[in-house]
Amino acid sequence: MEGNDSNPLEPREDAGRFRYLFEHVQDAVVEFELDDEEPIVATVNHSFCEMFGVDRGEVVGASLNDLIVPSERVTESNRFDQRTAAGKSNYAIVDRRTEDGLKTLLYRGIPSDGGDGGFALYTDLTDEIRQERELSVLNRVLRYNLSEEVDALLDHAEALAASVEDPELVDTARGIRERALALDRTSEEARDIERVLDADPDLEPTDLGHVVQSALDDVPLVDYADVTVDVEDAPRVMSGGHLDRAVAALVDNAIRYTDDETPSVQVTARRTDGEVALTVSDDGPGLPDKERRLLTGDIDLTPLDHGSGLGLWLVRWIATAYDGAVTYEERASGGSDVTLELRVASER
Repeated sequence: MEGNDSNPLEPREDAGRFRYLFEHVQDAVVEFELDDEEPIVATVNHSFCEMFGVDRGEVVGASLNDLIVPSERVTESNRFDQRTAAGKSNYAIVDRRTEDGLKTLLYRGIPSDGGDGGFALYTDLTDEIRQERELSVLNRVLRYNLSEEVDALLDHAEALAASVEDPELVDTARGIRERALALDRTSEEARDIERVLDADPDLEPTDLGHVVQSALDDVPLVDYADVTVDVEDAPRVMSGGHLDRAVAALVDNAIRYTDDETPSVQVTARRTDGEVALTVSDDGPGLPDKERRLLTGDIDLTPLDHGSGLGLWLVRWIATAYDGAVTYEERASGGSDVTLELRVASER
């Protein structure tokens, strides 16, 4: 009998909490029942009424699809209804008719336990989607224009260097060329970062030999350096397809920032417990403190703290995206070791 004192209150308390959440959540929410796979409105919250411009009392018993689904999206909504009837959830970005016209919404459909109805939640993504598309177009335009201007700068700098005899003017022309190349490299690094951030996060087993070779093929200065590779005995690692970009950035950095006439770079890999340590070693002066901290994640990238480019930030992003890490060590003999700690792929 003791248990009977509290149990009768629990359903009412749960119902009260649910009702409070239902009414006050900012997403538009509708509870519906299925009639031959047709969603019929049982109740809606205040946000739903505001988003779709309806009166709560008038929409109960109406077809949800007739209320908000554009005619050209009926096939799509029917597919969602079939999944709901089968007890499956839905998650998609959809276009629906609202009080303010057609809008792009995040739709989440949750079936009820009995499979005879469920809930639908809608979040307005119109402004975010539009801004993302506009930024994407702007990004492409800016990069195209930047590429054109860099090519022009390089042509002018080479023409200037070839046509003057004054050593100071020759040095100035070479300086212009180096700056233009650095600008072009930063643009490429920004493109790489965008690709990594937009990439599918699913990780797959990856052979390090192919990764390193692909990376070296993308380093313009590799022919001017002594690069040795020893990764053949390392097991495959888990990556999302952009690991070569991280290795390329490290090798490029090792070659570019050294005073040696023929830079020496080593790329090695060894297994350490459940990880693989992929290390790029050089004989250069080492990284400045700020760039070292940027690489290892002690500081974040800012407009003033981006070091010699975006490459090291790209390395950090890729490593963390693949459930790994980056470490930096100065070598006793001079130079530095930058290590990517990566997950070992399953050997099943």
